Amino acid sequence: MRSAPLLSLIIPLFNEEENVEPLIAEVEAALPLLPVPVEVLVVDDGSRDTSWMKIVALASTRPWLRALRFLTNHGQTAAMAAGIAAARGELIAFADADLQNDPADLGRLLDPILSGRADVVCGWRAHRQDPALTRTVPSIIANFLIRQSLSVPLHDVGCTLKVFRRAYIEDAVLVGEMHRFLPSYAQALGARIEEVVVSHRPRHAGVSKYGLDRIGKVLIDLLTVKMLNQYGASPAYLFGKAALLFFTLASIAFGVVAYRAFVLGRVQSTPMIFVMTLLYMMSMIALMSGLLAEINIRVLHQVGGQRSYKTPSGSDSTRCAVFTACSSRAATFARGSMRCTRRSRIAALTATASHRPAMPSSATAG
Repeated sequence: MRSAPLLSLIIPLFNEEENVEPLIAEVEAALPLLPVPVEVLVVDDGSRDTSWMKIVALASTRPWLRALRFLTNHGQTAAMAAGIAAARGELIAFADADLQNDPADLGRLLDPILSGRADVVCGWRAHRQDPALTRTVPSIIANFLIRQSLSVPLHDVGCTLKVFRRAYIEDAVLVGEMHRFLPSYAQALGARIEEVVVSHRPRHAGVSKYGLDRIGKVLIDLLTVKMLNQYGASPAYLFGKAALLFFTLASIAFGVVAYRAFVLGRVQSTPMIFVMTLLYMMSMIALMSGLLAEINIRVLHQVGGQRSYKTPSGSDSTRCAVFTACSSRAATFARGSMRCTRRSRIAALTATASHRPAMPSSATAG
C-alpha cells in the first residue's frame, strides 16, 4: 500500500501543451530526491489546446500524479484554490508549469520546514530570466510596495515556487489575484517565513500569461489584503477612524463659520457652511457603515461558524506533532496539530485523471 503523501505539489496550467511532458519528466526526476512522500496535482485552468489529453495520458501510468480540470478559464488564483481543496498533504507546494521553475529546488525549500525553523518557505528568483521592461521592473516595484505595506520579509512575492504548512492556508479565501498574498495571509496567522534563493530559467516554449495588465489588479488586491489583515476582525475600527477624521474636519469648519458670524459679524452665505454640513454627513455615514460592517462580521463568526483565529486540534496548544521524514536522515516536521476542519471539496471542478477519459481538443472542456 502506498503511503499517504506528506507533500502536495500543485501546478496550475493553462495552454502549456509544449511544456507538459518536459515538466512531468523534470518533476519525476526530482521526486526521488525529496525526503517525504509526494503527490503532484496538475490543475488545468480550462486549456483549449491538447494540454489536458497529455496530462491524462501521463497520469495513467504515474500513481503519484493527479489531474484536475476547470470547465473554463478562471485564472491562476482559482486553480491554486482548487489544488489546495483537493490536496491531501500536510505540506502544500506550488510551482509554475512554464518550466521557468526548477523542481529540483523543492528539496531546499522543504529543509527549513522539516527542521522546524519555518512554516512557510518562499523562493527568491535572485537572477530572473524575464524581459526587463514588461516583467522584471514591474515585479521589483510591486515587491517593494507589498514588502513595505504588509511588512512581509520577502524579496520576491511573485515567485510561485513556495511551500506552506497546510494549516496556514487551507482556510484562505482566494479571489482575484490573491495567490500572491498567501505569505501575508499565513504571516497574519503567526507563520514563520523564510526565503530561499532558487534558480530561474527563460521560457523556451508557449506564451507567457503574465503582463502589464495585472499591475492594477495587484494594487487593488494589495489594498484589500492590507485592510483585511489590519481590520478584518473588527472593521468598525477602520470606519470609526474615518468618522472621527470627518467629524474633526467638520468641527473645524463649524468653528470657522461661528467665528465669522459671531466675532467678525459676517453673516453672509459662505461655501464653508456647505463643507461643514457635508463633512458631518460623511462622519455619520462612516460611523453607520462601521456598525453595519461589525454586525456582518459578528454574524459571520457566530452564525456562519467562521472564527477570527486558529487553534491546534487536541488539548496540547504547542507545536508537538512530529513526523519522521522518509529519508535516511530522520528530519522532523514541526507542523503542530493545527488541523482545522477542511472546507468542502469542489468536486465538480476536480477529478482524478486516472478515472477521467481523455477528450479531444475540439470538445468542450469538462
